Order: sequence, then C-alpha cells, then structure tokens
Amino acid sequence: MNTILIISDTFRYDNLSGYKSSGVKTPNLDRLASESYVFDNAYLGSFPTVPNRLDIMNGRFNFIDHEWCPLPDGMVTLQQILSASGYVTQMVVDNPHLIENGFNYERGFDGWEWIRGQESDRWKSMPRDTELPADPSKLSNSHFVLPNYLRNTSWWKTEEDRFAARSIKEACQWLEEGQDAEKFFLYVDLFDPHEPWDAPEEYLKMYENGHQGEEVIYPYNDFWKNIVSEEELKHMRALYLAEVSMVDHWVGVLLDKIDQLGLREDTAVIFTSDHGYLFGEHGIIGKSFKPEKSGYEACRMYNEMRRVPLIIRLPGQTKSEHIKALVQSPDLMPTILELSGLVATESVGGKANIQALQCGIFYTKDWRFNPETVHGKSLMPLLRGETDRLRDIVVSSNTLIHHTPVVAKTAIVTEDGWCLHFAGNYDEEIGEGAKVNKALIQLTPKNAPVAPALFYLPDDPSEEHDLLSENMKLAQEIHQRYVQWLEEVGTPEEHLAGRREFKVKSEA
Repeated sequence: MNTILIISDTFRYDNLSGYKSSGVKTPNLDRLASESYVFDNAYLGSFPTVPNRLDIMNGRFNFIDHEWCPLPDGMVTLQQILSASGYVTQMVVDNPHLIENGFNYERGFDGWEWIRGQESDRWKSMPRDTELPADPSKLSNSHFVLPNYLRNTSWWKTEEDRFAARSIKEACQWLEEGQDAEKFFLYVDLFDPHEPWDAPEEYLKMYENGHQGEEVIYPYNDFWKNIVSEEELKHMRALYLAEVSMVDHWVGVLLDKIDQLGLREDTAVIFTSDHGYLFGEHGIIGKSFKPEKSGYEACRMYNEMRRVPLIIRLPGQTKSEHIKALVQSPDLMPTILELSGLVATESVGGKANIQALQCGIFYTKDWRFNPETVHGKSLMPLLRGETDRLRDIVVSSNTLIHHTPVVAKTAIVTEDGWCLHFAGNYDEEIGEGAKVNKALIQLTPKNAPVAPALFYLPDDPSEEHDLLSENMKLAQEIHQRYVQWLEEVGTPEEHLAGRREFKVKSEA
C-alpha cells in the first residue's frame, strides 16, 4: 500500500466542518473527511513546528529529551525504515525550518524537493529595500524574517507562484513520474497557513471586503490589545482563513491527481497539522510570547493550540467514520509502518548517509530499528474496530529540558474530559548533569501563568473556568498519572525531577 502524508502548518482543527461548523470554506478537505476516518480527539505531542515533525518521523514524544533541533544523526526515522524496506520515498517541503541551517529532516528520503522562500529562508538577496506592511511594533521579526520574506516573494505574479501551489504541483509531477512504482511514501509539508498571511485577494474576499487599515500579516505574539485594534484582529483572522482556503484548494488539486492517476485503490491519504494559533482567545494573538528582552515565554497549551485535525482515508474508502479515541502525533509513525505491511520491523536496518555539517562531507553509518523505542501506537486497531481506545490520557508539551516553568508548559487531557495545565516546579538547584539554558532558567514569568489549572472540557471547551480549587484531589490524581506516564516513556530523571511534585502557588 502507498501512503501520502500531508501536513499543513498551523491549520486549526476547527477550520474543518467535520469538527465544528465555523463557516470556514474548505470544500476539498471536507470532501476528504466525508470519505475518511476523522479523529475527533487528536492532539499534538511535542510543540511547536520542528519538535512535532520529529515526533511524527520517529514515533516518540521528543519533548522529554529534545527541543527545537536538527535531526539527530543517530535517530532512526519513518522514511529511513520505509526506504530500507523497498519503498520509494519522496519529501516535498516548503517549510524552511526542516531544511535550513543543516537541520537535515530530509535525511532518509530517496529524494526531496525544497520549495524555496518561506519565512526565514535566506533565498533572495534582492530587492534590498522592502516596505513593511504595518507599523513594526505590530509585527514579529520585522528586522529580519519579514523583510527576508518580502524579498523572497517580490517576484510573484499569479497564485501558482505561491508556496502551496508550487509544492502541490511538484507533488503531482512526482506522482505522474512515479505512478508505476511498486510502492511509495510521499511526504508533503506545507508551511501555509502559517504566517505571513498573503493569500490572493479572491480568497480574502470569502471572509471580508474593504479593509482599509494596515496589513498585519506577521503579528507580534502578545496580548492582542497591546498590539492591534479589534478591527485589525478581525482582519488578521480573515487573512489567515484566506490562506486556509487557499491550502484547501491546492490539497484538492492533489486529491484530484490521485484519482486521475488511478492511485486511489492502493493509496492511503493522511491529512494533519502540527498545532493551532490563537486569534484573541485567552486574550492572545499567536502561540507564545516573545518579549523583547527575555526572548521567549510559552503560553498555556490551550485547546485551540494542542488539538489538531487528523483525517485518514484508506484505499477504496467512500464513507466517513468518526473516531473518538484519544490519539497523538507520534501515533502516525507506527500507523504508516503498519499500513506499509511493516508491523514486525525488528529486522529492518541498513546504512544511513549522514552529513557532517562542520566540514560538509558525507559518511555512512550502520543502523537498526528497535520498535521498543517507539512511544506512538498504531491507529489501525481503531480503524479495524478491534478496540475503541488506545490510551487514557494525552500529553501535549513544550520541551522539558530547560527546567523552567516559563518554557515547560504542558497540558494533560484525560479520556473523561478533564484538562490539567502544569508547568513544573524548579525551586531546587539544577544538577550539574542537566541539559539547561541558564539564560532561560533566570527568566521570570511576565505574561503566562505558571500555576496549575484544571478545566472540564465538555462544559468549558474554551477553558475559561478554572476548577482547580474545588477539585484539588482530582488534579493531584491526574498529576500522578502524568508522572507515571513520564516514567513509562523513559523521561530522563534530570528532566522529570521538576515535574514530580504538585504545588499550587498563588500568582500575583
């Protein structure tokens, strides 16, 4: 069986009518959902973009011992296993963070195509002078990323010049050229609808007409009232939704190509995202805080951020079925292995081509896959109706390795609908062996609360009513289950120590 995995960055789950009736226009993805398994309770594991891809590629919850980092040279990946097992593997990516600066997430694919120019990709050097679309105080990275992006996109003339279009056209061309391959894995990673938002006007008109103000296409992450007006906030959401509909259109082009080439009967299609984005919920614009001096502060892992769309269409499937079980991003790796007939993978091994970044040479390294290292669980038993649950909690988290509640915020969701937010306790001196960033440890919270909070999602999906004080025993029980889970997945003690104790401190 072939598999096509499509990841769309920052694509909120509630953009799709299969999850919520929101008025967002996504006819192609809605069509896909109408003939697929739709996972109603899918959550990210590691946050944000790059840690999430690491989870998907190696089937582990990497926040326990990694952060935003290059692909570790000793880590065995999904694409590596599939390539060694006779699959033709291809990556088409316009997400710059997986490739730029030697991050090397293309390693293990037989081939890969990087569609250049998104966000921070240092691609075009001209024109030197660019005009910011709004006051710099409203914009994130107005000194580098946005001018860089404006240079990269200054040549655009039509919609087909845009990233989603170029990526999907490249994926379609690859399918045309390789449709006779005995078996393949195609990985398509779209950075849209991640900001900057600049979809063609025809998509923007689906959501608004006649905005006269500044174009805050790449907003500063903060409490929105500190940055923009209410009208500008509405316009930013319209800009975002325009990109959502543009992504939907081009995913539809890929789905049509699959049908045209006769691949539907032996190809599974998976659509998902890495995280969401806050458009005023909880008073925030963005997905974190980036104060001028402190550099980074995580916000709580709210529902709008941690829940992700997950749609899986199996070969020949024509009807929709909703799956209620709790599932997470690391589950995709063992699921795709099982779809590929590689359930028993103990014997898979080979030689990996590793690039030594410091001197620009390649060498080969022997590797062998150990399935016991995988935290994720194949979703296939759910799809076959053999079970209706895989786990009793899900854990969505920032990295734990820096030992500071300013960064290490986590959400634990139980199968009966409770959500505990927990940021750890790091009052004790950090041991010498701990991997820490001292500059981060010295930070004090300025924006986001670090104290625990408890919400009951069936009654309060927006997480507005903290029920911790009247449910302290329950919160402690959820916390103990969380600590047990951290032990089960092999969290190094140096990163677990600050999570073991449940303390409630008042926050001024």
